[in-house]
Amino acid sequence: MSEFLKSELIIDIEVGLGPAGELRYPSYPQNQGWVFPGIGEFQCYDKYLKADFKAAAARAGHSEWELPDDAGTYNDV
Repeated sequence: MSEFLKSELIIDIEVGLGPAGELRYPSYPQNQGWVFPGIGEFQCYDKYLKADFKAAAARAGHSEWELPDDAGTYNDV
């Protein structure tokens, strides 16, 4: 991963904030029935995130940790 970052293929990352200044997970899909103040839904489970998470958990002495399967859904508060 560090080689990828050092390659300078990514030159810019933008993080958008919502109208109330909140960090938004991708995304708040109104066409799927999201209503304020639902929390959105965590959708970042690619293979690289999973590998990084498992490595960090092992370094912390908790190799049994897994990514959450109950992080909430769009309209949870």
